[in-house]
This record gives sequence, C-alpha cells and structure tokens, in this order.
Amino acid sequence: MAYQGSKYLSKVMNRDGYVIFLPNVGARADLIQTNPPDPYAESVTQLFPLGTKLIQGERIWRYTKVGGVALNIGAVQQQAKAVHAEQDDDIAIGAGFAIGISVISFTGTSNLAADPLNTTNGLAEGYIYFNVAAGLGQCYKIKSHTLVSATEIPLTMYDALTVALTTSSKAGLVQNPFANVIASEAVVAGIVTGVPMLTTTASYYVWLQRGGPAAVAVNTTIALGTTVVAGITAAKVDPEASVTGEVNVGYCMTPGVTAGGDHALIFLTLDS
Repeated sequence: MAYQGSKYLSKVMNRDGYVIFLPNVGARADLIQTNPPDPYAESVTQLFPLGTKLIQGERIWRYTKVGGVALNIGAVQQQAKAVHAEQDDDIAIGAGFAIGISVISFTGTSNLAADPLNTTNGLAEGYIYFNVAAGLGQCYKIKSHTLVSATEIPLTMYDALTVALTTSSKAGLVQNPFANVIASEAVVAGIVTGVPMLTTTASYYVWLQRGGPAAVAVNTTIALGTTVVAGITAAKVDPEASVTGEVNVGYCMTPGVTAGGDHALIFLTLDS
C-alpha cells in the first residue's frame, strides 16, 4: 500500500485483477483490509471501510452495509433516509469552536434520538456539514460520536476545522451513503447507491455495483441503448421518460422485458 500524508490514500492490486481504493482514514490502524475482495459474497462482519471502491476492468463496486431489510439480487438501492427532518440542517452547535479543533458538540433532540443515531458511532463514516452562520460551507467526515439523545453530543471529525464555529452556527448530519442502504422507492428519497449481485441478508456487508455491465431488475420493455432510470418503479429501472424525479442509472445493453420479473443487462454509470 502507498500512503500520502495524513489522508492515507491507498491503492491495492491483487491476483484476481481487482483494484481497491480505500477512503481516507485518520490513522493507518483504522484501515480494515483482510481477505481479498469478493463482490459475489456477503459477510456479517465489516471487512473494508464503507465506500471502499473496487474496480475490475469496466466494472465498479462500493463496499456497503445493508439496512434492516434484505436486498434482492439486481434490485436498485438508495441511501438510508434521515431519521427526522431535523437531521438535514439547522442543528444547533453546543458552543464556539476554534480553528484546528476536531472534536465539537451539537445539541441533540428527541426526534434525533432514533436508530441508528441513538447508538454509539451510528453516524461514523458519515458527514457533518455547516449550513448557517460562522463556519458555513464546511463539511467533514465523522470519525466517532456518543449516542444521540436530547443533550449535548460530542462528535469527533477526521479533520480539524478550518473556519471557527460560534453558538449561532448550525449543522446537518448525513449517514455515509453506503450505510444501511434500502431498496429505491418509486419517488427516490436519496442518492441511488447501486445494485447487489446477490440476494443479501439484512444488516450484512456487501459490494454494490455502480459501474459497468450488471444484471438489473426492469419494470417494462426497454429498447437497446436506451437510458434507464430509477425513480418510477420501486427497486427497478425504467426507460427514461422525463427529467422530473428520475435518476439516470445507465444504458440498456439487452432488451428489457417484464415477463417473470426479468432482468436486463445494464451498463451502470453511477460511478467512474
């Protein structure tokens, strides 16, 4: 592995022809990389950091934690929803924090004290961003935090503040997009995260495919070469119909048919 500064950018290549890009972490000991990657398998324990990127030829995957419901093979997935609208923005900051500080606090509420936020490190590898007043525009990856309740919650970021915060500063909290993913909905309520290559177990870890040829569940007949989208039928793709509420997923490589809940070969373009 080759590391660059405190970000520890790492590229790993193995005999199977896979290239692995590990996300930045705070210390070398935080890197989780044990067995060779297998996009056709799942595990009950976490083997790589969430969001780890895996490439083989033209195919791309991201390491993901399944949510509380098992995923179907070839079904389109999306990021987990916020536990409450309060999570998205305008969360009060507990105090003023100076430049160079990486441990801050925010004010929890009863609405935020829900799974997974109400467990220690339930938001780890997710993000905090600042949307109002001093510190506006900053975004940091979350390293750890105590369980969220209606009190002041200490939170540790991987990187230190570059702009100071005041008691007027407000923040939003977002899970890692590859944490606790769920089947995409007819009205997509989050970014599309990819497609599993196997039927998974709830709360297990798996690789979601985001780029290159993949067998994907289709809702209707789709012509060769047509742009396919999520956001019309839950957990399936449809031919592009409009720009409103639809998310481009890729292009159809084989005719999509609906008999027996068929899958079509889709060239995914969610990652590159």
